[in-house]
Amino acid sequence: MAEDLFPNSPFEESPIIPVGSPIDFKPVPIPAGPADFTGLGSSMSTPEKDPNIGSNNWAVAGNKTVSGLPLLANDPHLTLQLPSIWYQMQLVAPGVNVYGSTMPGTPNVIIGFNQNIAWGVTNVGSDVLDWYQVKFKDASKREYWHDGKWKKTTLRIESFKVKGKENFVDTIFFTHHGPVVYLSHEKPFRSNIPVGHALRWIAHEKSQEMTTFFQLNRAKNYEDYKKALAYYSAPAQNFVFASNQGDIALWVNGKFPLKAPLQGKYLLDGTNPAADWQGFIPQEHNPHVKNPVRGFVSSANQFSTDPSYPYYLGWQYAPSERGRRINERLTVMNKINMDSLRGLQNDNFNIRARKVLPLLLAHVKTGSASQAKALEALKSWNLQNSPESIGATIFETWVLTLQDQVWDDEFAADEKVPMNRPAVDRLIRMMEAEPQAIWWDNVKTASKKETMQDIISGSFRASVDSLTKQHGPLGSEWAWYKHKQTGVRHLIPGMDALSRLNIPIGGGGSIVNASTTKTGPSWRMVVELSKEGKPKAYGVYPGGQSGNPGSAHYDDLIDTWAKGDLKTLLYMENPDQKSPRLRKKIVLSSK
Repeated sequence: MAEDLFPNSPFEESPIIPVGSPIDFKPVPIPAGPADFTGLGSSMSTPEKDPNIGSNNWAVAGNKTVSGLPLLANDPHLTLQLPSIWYQMQLVAPGVNVYGSTMPGTPNVIIGFNQNIAWGVTNVGSDVLDWYQVKFKDASKREYWHDGKWKKTTLRIESFKVKGKENFVDTIFFTHHGPVVYLSHEKPFRSNIPVGHALRWIAHEKSQEMTTFFQLNRAKNYEDYKKALAYYSAPAQNFVFASNQGDIALWVNGKFPLKAPLQGKYLLDGTNPAADWQGFIPQEHNPHVKNPVRGFVSSANQFSTDPSYPYYLGWQYAPSERGRRINERLTVMNKINMDSLRGLQNDNFNIRARKVLPLLLAHVKTGSASQAKALEALKSWNLQNSPESIGATIFETWVLTLQDQVWDDEFAADEKVPMNRPAVDRLIRMMEAEPQAIWWDNVKTASKKETMQDIISGSFRASVDSLTKQHGPLGSEWAWYKHKQTGVRHLIPGMDALSRLNIPIGGGGSIVNASTTKTGPSWRMVVELSKEGKPKAYGVYPGGQSGNPGSAHYDDLIDTWAKGDLKTLLYMENPDQKSPRLRKKIVLSSK
């Protein structure tokens, strides 16, 4: 039943590493998996991934570009905030001249370019976090059972100062798996975190990510890029690459545990050594591709590989729509320039609606005039999640309501047994091929057995009623941007005066232009490389260079970002270069 609702791979996918890419290594032996385990709360899974958080990146080979050299694009999707997450920086020192975005306080450019190369990142989303049910010897929790013997726990005592009160003292118990995050009598802050379980997480491993970016900032070619990635552990990233020598590449890069297939999909038996991590996948075996025949590389947080890859990386990734749409467009694009890629970053086409809307419309029945009007709006919709679109508002609301009506009767929130709901991919499969599935029936209505048509029609009526209640009769107030209400909010909750709200931008979580209510492209960048070492680059982020709300540069890039435009980035070849864009020069001296 679990495998039916939570399949190990998507029904439709376009993986990051193209199908058929050669494997240039000999795999190490795969460990045998642990025995099936049914423990306390074992129906709980790891924290559910936010489907709206993701990123896009791609690089296009010179045979598909106007310039004859590669172009690279990146737009990481994060929570939108003011002051801005990113800070534009050009860093010049002996041996380095690099430009891009960084985080304040970070000594390297994180996403950027230099004279010779460009790179960008998206999150991998691999399974690098596991929960182990712990069996303690007694209430003291000083010993736990593992591999047929009692082993000592280690303790760390944390003392927290509380104003006007005595210090709060917390004792954290560690097994060899990691810390026991919540003891059995404690209530977690998030309901989907299991109690009495130890956490094994790659972030607890020693790492040196700064070395990767230090070297990338100074890299000159593919070999330099490849060497830099060897130092990187977590969080795993899809590192896209392009060089002025004509190479493009992508490495699914990080430190990945060596596991049996599907090990860690469910909670693990902390007493069984077969459930332990058995080392790590060699870094040089991480999925990668260089100069593929199709002329581009790309990632959008989807599955990393097809089933031919010999190692297990995970079973749950971002929905495939963004990745499929990007690959679909890049496949047919030629004579590509900067504006071509800027347009793709702002692509609002709803690839999910292309498949799902005909399935929905085939089963819907309307009752009222308002429902009939909404249905006609959907039938005439161009499948674009543009800012003014009414069809987008109806469709996106309908899909969410349908998910609720299908799954909430079986997967309703329960603090005692918190569970993830099946993904929208599974629901689409039911509409396509399983009209008689038991999941269409609402188990809470004992006197009636609902059909697929009942649920689809009912969810449509509920969606129209909800939208009418929110926005009044169907009209301009149903515009997608007004309903979605994308905002760039101040870090302090409730500080609306220092935020930008209800920004007129299209997109959506499953759209390439992945702007939602609170998340979206946090930095858009397009780089065109040059044999002469004079790259042209363009970028923007939803904020400004200043964190001071009184500055004109606090949020002056938001309007440009919302319109889908990019600013020309001023890449200076030397400190004395003249430009009308330079307003001030400050020289720091020890005197």
